Amino acid sequence: MKILIYMPFADWVPHFATDLEIAAKHIEAGDEVHIIQCSGDLPACEPNPNHLKLRCSLCRSRRDKGLNIIDLPIEKRHDLALYNFTRELDIPDFSSMEELKSFEVEGMDAGMAVASSLISMVREPNPNVTQYKPFIKKNLLMSVAVYDAIGYHLDKIKPDAFYLFNGRYASLRPALRAAQTMGVKTYVHERAGVLNRYSLTENTYPHDIEYQKKQIQRNWDNEPDDTKKKEIATKWFEERRGGKDQSWYSFTKSQIKGNLPDGFDPSRRNIAVYISSQDEFEAITGWKNQLYKDQTSALKDLITSDIDENIMFYLRIHPNLKGLKNTQTRELNELKALNLYVIPADSKIDSYQLMDACEKVITFGSTMGIESVFWGKPSILIGRAIYEDMKGCYIPRNRREMIALINEKLEPMEVTGAIKFAYWQKSYGHEYVYYKPESVRHGTFMGIYLKDPHIERLKSQILAKSWLSKLIFNFAYLIRKIKWKLHIS
Repeated sequence: MKILIYMPFADWVPHFATDLEIAAKHIEAGDEVHIIQCSGDLPACEPNPNHLKLRCSLCRSRRDKGLNIIDLPIEKRHDLALYNFTRELDIPDFSSMEELKSFEVEGMDAGMAVASSLISMVREPNPNVTQYKPFIKKNLLMSVAVYDAIGYHLDKIKPDAFYLFNGRYASLRPALRAAQTMGVKTYVHERAGVLNRYSLTENTYPHDIEYQKKQIQRNWDNEPDDTKKKEIATKWFEERRGGKDQSWYSFTKSQIKGNLPDGFDPSRRNIAVYISSQDEFEAITGWKNQLYKDQTSALKDLITSDIDENIMFYLRIHPNLKGLKNTQTRELNELKALNLYVIPADSKIDSYQLMDACEKVITFGSTMGIESVFWGKPSILIGRAIYEDMKGCYIPRNRREMIALINEKLEPMEVTGAIKFAYWQKSYGHEYVYYKPESVRHGTFMGIYLKDPHIERLKSQILAKSWLSKLIFNFAYLIRKIKWKLHIS
């Protein structure tokens, strides 16, 4: 077999290590492996959006180090050579993010790809397109050039299989679209549910909700031993509740076990509400909330609706929003009501103890929705989630049903769906053979560190200190905002 892997950057170690893992496994199987590499010609990428030369040089050096470890011949390393594919485009002056998202070039959703990168960059679900005009133009031109360049390499190399990371961002989605257009079998890799595995999504990106729902069922059907599945799933739930890092950092391990909000009154009908960061799926099709424009709109409606006056909502703001000042956090800060208690993103209140102490739970797609089902708590899902078809959550079809579910005394639902979801999280994907992760961000590949382990461990220790990580994040976020406002790109 002939294999082609698109490796545009090497700065994010786990994902670069996954590129190398895939390449090494195919080489061991006797396949002919080729890679497409960036030699500094991408004007922007996710690890280096401002194209800082030093970071670009370090990235290329790390890439070469990794490719030398697997002894990939120089002639199998193909430069992206983006400068050969840049073309003039008639780019309109977008007046909104919706206009940008709908912008296509020859059927390729370049606007959605750039929107995804921009939203992730500034952690803002609805960025001002005028303010970020230089970024948008640069990335649109790059996206179209990547689409053409990858198409050229696919046609020239004619691989039996094509691999790339993520498939969502401006430098990556066009590569996926080029392969899809040409009918090349494509695998998109990402983190799996645990650190020692990676996922491969065939011919689509891993954020495809309908694809992933089918994979959960397929993964479940492939294991006939129900006892084994339950044991594996239960371990996932227990590790998550215990604060163990799984596919990403645990957001609850710094919380104080058993800690409830001041004045929590168990005699009231208390409802825990867990929100997600709005920016995560803003540029992914298929995730639109069917009842509300966004989570804040839903919350405003909830606290002002005709509900039992004894109901008290405890709103747990997702720890991922800690330190952020964007549209979502500003709107959340404006929420005020006698029946609402807001728990800040950096609060030490125990999310799981809150779940246990409340009558029911409301989520908008976070894993707390299905975790609550496992722990025997009625769970109402308002929004989309990959576990939505698993018959564990109460899912209102309209506002009237939603209000009724809030007012009613609900019984916990059957937990099979929760077991199925957790078993998938714990077991799906492919085990690493050559890469040995030591944390979420670093590890060894064939016994060699791709980044200095001392620096990486120091970073982990610093970020583990809540007050210090918050200070660093706020400073970095401020600098980034200033740069964008000054149109430094």
